[in-house]
Amino acid sequence: MEGTVVGFLDAVSTKVFWLCAILFVAVNGAALGAFALTRSRSLVNEWTSKLVALDAALLGAGLGVPLAAGLAKMGVRAVASLFGGGTPTAE
Repeated sequence: MEGTVVGFLDAVSTKVFWLCAILFVAVNGAALGAFALTRSRSLVNEWTSKLVALDAALLGAGLGVPLAAGLAKMGVRAVASLFGGGTPTAE
């Protein structure tokens, strides 16, 4: 059971990290391209705050989900070792 939960947490955290990293690069590349092609100051003024908010959300999810998954894996291993599921292992 411990291995299944730890494997699931590993898979989810890896997928979320890479999805957020790809979206971060794609969104910022598209914004940079749009700003460079139009050279519109109003476009920059209108979309910069939204872009910064999206970047913060992507960074928060991309770094927060793997961190939370790592903490959850440590908790699962600790509980499993208490109930005879083996000894905790370091990654």
